[in-house]
Amino acid sequence: MSLEDAMGNWFSVQSSLRVYDTYLRLDQDKNGMLKKQELARYSPGLTNIFIDRVFEEYQTYEGEMDYKNFLDFVLAMENKKAPQSLQYFWRILDVFHKGAIDTFVINMFFRAVISKLEQRIQNDYKVDDLKDELMDMAKPSLPHCI
Repeated sequence: MSLEDAMGNWFSVQSSLRVYDTYLRLDQDKNGMLKKQELARYSPGLTNIFIDRVFEEYQTYEGEMDYKNFLDFVLAMENKKAPQSLQYFWRILDVFHKGAIDTFVINMFFRAVISKLEQRIQNDYKVDDLKDELMDMAKPSLPHCI
C-alpha cells in the first residue's frame, strides 16, 4: 500500500496519526479538549455559527470537544457525500429540530459564509441569490423550506 493510499484509509496507522496530530495541534492550551476557538482553526472556511451549532448538537464536556467527537467531525468533513456525513450536517443545519430548513435558517448560515468570502475576495454576494440557487437545486416540495 502506498503512503497516499494509507493516508486515505481511515483504518491505517498513517491516517490515525494524521488526525490525532491535527487534534493535538489544535489543542493550544494542551488540556486534551478543544474549545470553539481551537476547533475554528481546523479550517479557515468554518464560520462561528457553524461551530456554535456543532457544540450545541454534539456532546461536549463543559463546553469543550473530546477526541471522539473530533473524530466524528473530521469524518463528516472529509466524507461530505456519505449518508452519515449528511446526517451529521443535517443535525447542525436543522436548528429548530423541525426536520426542515427554512429561509430563516438558510439566511442565518449564508450570511456568515458571505461575510467570510467578502473578507477574502471583494465581491458583492447576495444571500437572496444564493438562497434562490439552493432552492432551485433542491426543488423542495414545500415553498421556502427544504
